[in-house]
Amino acid sequence: MGRTKWMRLGVRDAADVLRWAGEQNARRLDDFRYRVIRGREVISFRMVPRYAIEIGTADIIVVAHVVDGRRQRLMAALSALGRHAAQKANAAIAALRPRMPLPASVTAELYQFAPVRRSAPSRR
Repeated sequence: MGRTKWMRLGVRDAADVLRWAGEQNARRLDDFRYRVIRGREVISFRMVPRYAIEIGTADIIVVAHVVDGRRQRLMAALSALGRHAAQKANAAIAALRPRMPLPASVTAELYQFAPVRRSAPSRR
């Protein structure tokens, strides 16, 4: 059973990940994945270094997340306030809308089936 070495890395910009990997004397970088999880950018990749790793594996899985800056936190807060205001407005509009039940004749028309047709029995 092979072991996997995991490394967590916090960066200020997604491009810093490649700069960091270039400084690590990596032999190979592959399996890149870029995701946005709860508004945070996450980059993961497999790195095979030129030096030996002593835990019995040949590669390291690196998971880098972009640390939120002031501007990102401000944009996230404004977005949350906008969503909250929209939810309140939708609730207020829904409260003003009258909730009148449909008349029985309208609902009965919805569920009327086509008249039964008489046909000759099939012969096989």
